[in-house]
Amino acid sequence: MHFTARTLLTPLTVGLLCVAGPARAATGPVAADPVALAEAGPRWDARAAEHLLNRAGFGGSQADVDKLVKLGLAGAVDSFFHASAAVPMPDVLGEATLHGGLDTPEERLQMVTERREGNTGLQPELIVSLNRYCDWWVERMVKSEDPLRDRMTIFWHGHFVSSVKDVGNAHDMIRQNQFLRANALGRFEPLVRGIGRDPAMLRYLNNDTNVKGHPNENWARELMELFSLGDGNYTESDIKEAARAFTGWSRDGFDFEYKRLDHDFGDKRVLSVNGNFDGDAIIDIILTQPACGHFMAQKLLAYFEGVQPTEARTEDYAEFLRKNQYDIGKLLRRLFQDPAFYRDEVVGTRVAAPVEYLVGAARRLHIDPPGQMVLNAGDVLGQRLFWPPSVKGWEEGLAWITTSSMMQRSNMVGVLLGLVDVRALMHDEEFSTGDPMAAKAKTASRTNGFNHLYHIQQMGWTPSVALAERARSALAAGGKQVGDEALTRWFADELLAIPYQPETTREPYEWLKAQRTQAGIAEGELLQQPAAAEPILRGLAHLILSLPEAQLN
Repeated sequence: MHFTARTLLTPLTVGLLCVAGPARAATGPVAADPVALAEAGPRWDARAAEHLLNRAGFGGSQADVDKLVKLGLAGAVDSFFHASAAVPMPDVLGEATLHGGLDTPEERLQMVTERREGNTGLQPELIVSLNRYCDWWVERMVKSEDPLRDRMTIFWHGHFVSSVKDVGNAHDMIRQNQFLRANALGRFEPLVRGIGRDPAMLRYLNNDTNVKGHPNENWARELMELFSLGDGNYTESDIKEAARAFTGWSRDGFDFEYKRLDHDFGDKRVLSVNGNFDGDAIIDIILTQPACGHFMAQKLLAYFEGVQPTEARTEDYAEFLRKNQYDIGKLLRRLFQDPAFYRDEVVGTRVAAPVEYLVGAARRLHIDPPGQMVLNAGDVLGQRLFWPPSVKGWEEGLAWITTSSMMQRSNMVGVLLGLVDVRALMHDEEFSTGDPMAAKAKTASRTNGFNHLYHIQQMGWTPSVALAERARSALAAGGKQVGDEALTRWFADELLAIPYQPETTREPYEWLKAQRTQAGIAEGELLQQPAAAEPILRGLAHLILSLPEAQLN
């Protein structure tokens, strides 16, 4: 039994997301006072444990939830903090052509020529390296070996934005990601200072062309606006003067180089402070600004809670950051043990980003997909790692959800389950020109993930999943009969990041009942026939993961 998700979602179903999602808080209890919640003491139960698992990691099964409950709140939070990056980095970079990472003159000429012709300079061997690294990264997420570090690496990747499309060098992007990963749970100061010296960032924001007499303002502007202070907390004069301070910060091959002869040693005035500043001095000044702590606290709270924090809550955490030398790990430890983090306004109301949604689905289904499958499915859904849409990164929350993206989320889960043939998704009305050859050419040029997913299927990948056996082990020990309602409830509890709600899972129940009846299997006996049950239960899982509620955590 195969079907595409195009038959599963209706406009009404898509519209329900606004009811099941963040709008639920508006129709429910008034948002709780964080101070009152703190005085009431921490809440710790299965629901809170699952919430922590969803936000600090990528979700998991009921067994994962039970494990966290037994650890207690403090122990559960500790389990997300490892002493260091526990998993060794993959060796995908290879060796430089010449000693010191230099290119031969012929290679340099070829790269310059390709850039002038509009080519990004992404040589095939470098693309292979990036794909291998992404495979490794996605595998880490699915296996949940260091989930909070992976979550924060994604956060910093969307904060200190660079794109391989503009950088044109996958090696630089991999090294940047490794830097972000290594420092993901540390202090903000080494992150912001290091990213200013990062070769990928130097090229992405053109600071490698920032020289005395002709300052390039891109890095200085984004440093203040998007990376540290936020709009309204600096002036255009601050940008211009800071750009002068960063002259000479450049790159030599694969490494940072300070070019003294390109640096402007004149006096500057930045954020009301005068001096003969260099780039490090500008970062020092920025870190003393109250706006820096406020900006970072607000962004971290909004990312992990899924709602905009109040001014009082933001300033409370901003002060904590400042007093703790901008230690991000300490802030997250405090947040995850904060009773207000588990308030009704926050739990189960955040729209999962595409990669988070796909990894969470794979973990709940116990599927180990190829990293490229998750990477390219994320691309279809609007989030391709290493290719953010702009220097502002990806928009979060309801920006991820449209009628089209909801349909494609269902389709991508169907691909993970082996139920959807990617070829059917590659056909589009826009290609129906009446000219078969022209339509074929247009289809072949469509490279936003579908072609890669199709290739994976053509190579023979199928998911290794046994939902019938899993359900029978959990529910039907000793030959116990399990009815459609109980089976639907169990799958909903296993696959959804929010509590089971009978009124919103009526559609899966009715579908399961119809499929079982069509197969000629009596009520309660489906799990006793695993061969017949498996495709039906995969379809049930597909439908549940296509619900509006499945987009939330």
